[in-house]
Amino acid sequence: MPSYPEIRATRAEIDLDNLGHNLREFRRYLSPQTRIMAVVKADAYGHGAVEVSRAALEHGAQSLGVAALEEGIELRCAGIKAPILLLGYTPASQGKKLIQYGLEATVFTWETAAAFSGEGVAAGRPVPVHIKIDTGMGRIGVQHQDALSFIRRVSELPGLEIKGIFTHFATADEEDKSYAYEQFRRFKEIIAACRASRIKIPLLHAANTAAAIDLPETHLDLVRLGIGLYGCYPSPLIKKEKVKLAPVLSFKTRIVYLKKVPAGSAISYGCTYHTSRESLIATVPVGYGDGYPRILSNRAEALLHGCRVPVVGRVCMDQLMLRVDEVPDVAVGDEVVLYGQQGESVVGVDEIAHLAGTINYEVLCAVSKRVPRLYYSGGKLAAVRDFLN
Repeated sequence: MPSYPEIRATRAEIDLDNLGHNLREFRRYLSPQTRIMAVVKADAYGHGAVEVSRAALEHGAQSLGVAALEEGIELRCAGIKAPILLLGYTPASQGKKLIQYGLEATVFTWETAAAFSGEGVAAGRPVPVHIKIDTGMGRIGVQHQDALSFIRRVSELPGLEIKGIFTHFATADEEDKSYAYEQFRRFKEIIAACRASRIKIPLLHAANTAAAIDLPETHLDLVRLGIGLYGCYPSPLIKKEKVKLAPVLSFKTRIVYLKKVPAGSAISYGCTYHTSRESLIATVPVGYGDGYPRILSNRAEALLHGCRVPVVGRVCMDQLMLRVDEVPDVAVGDEVVLYGQQGESVVGVDEIAHLAGTINYEVLCAVSKRVPRLYYSGGKLAAVRDFLN
């Protein structure tokens, strides 16, 4: 593939080799019988769902998980044929779309199950569903006390095929796992009750990334890998030595303007930063409109020539400023790494999240549509996704 013409200096670089490494790390750690679902909701956590899905399936994932119907349709329209589970709410009126695109739905109300059943009967093709059980997360899901009767009723509906039952942990990424263990105990009780009632459930799943690493007894038939797929740990409390992950996304830009300003010069909106001495100020074309949080104003650092340089003044929608006078030989066009690695230096997603008072998930998901995604494999540019393609 030819080199990418830089219509925009700002870009997200996606390392598909690191994605493959992360999947191999989990595959090494998991039982050979445990399947891997790559969770690619929210445009694969900002990485680009189509390219990530293709790479994840190539590197050993057996299925995909998304949150919403349109996310599943996007993947089918891109030619992806692997099983796709809609992990969130799907309106009862959308049974025909499920059948048309061959998507698996999550059900947790009788009304939705009955509606999908009717569509399956009419089409002569069963709608595949997974039943969500709330064991303590407090979101969607049949209450665990009512799960057996609900599963039994759904299993008797024509036009439906139960593919699995699942739950989701609230505290698997925390040091105290007692609540997660209680959730899993409740889920195991439901599993045992289904077996005693001779209700066939092909897939049992509970583990997210945190549980996949720290709670191996919860792996069951399938684990749902989200944040770990992208080379990040769910929290600092996870036992990182078990699975060695490599970051997949780097957020980069280039210097487009340099100027020397005297001591006492105000920088950006609100004049929240004044130079304490004559300073070299670099402007880079990235801002909160691209997903770089405004709260990082006067807080964060970026990488230039392998050196850390401070963000000065308020982050604007489309631009921000860096003080670069301590870095030698700076020129317009030089690469700036907002998070990622440059030489031996690293500004990690977790560092950015900590400074922004949020979590790594949100930082990654915030990278906006107008930022081109450049996909690398084997050290070469493999694909590009931007406004033009």
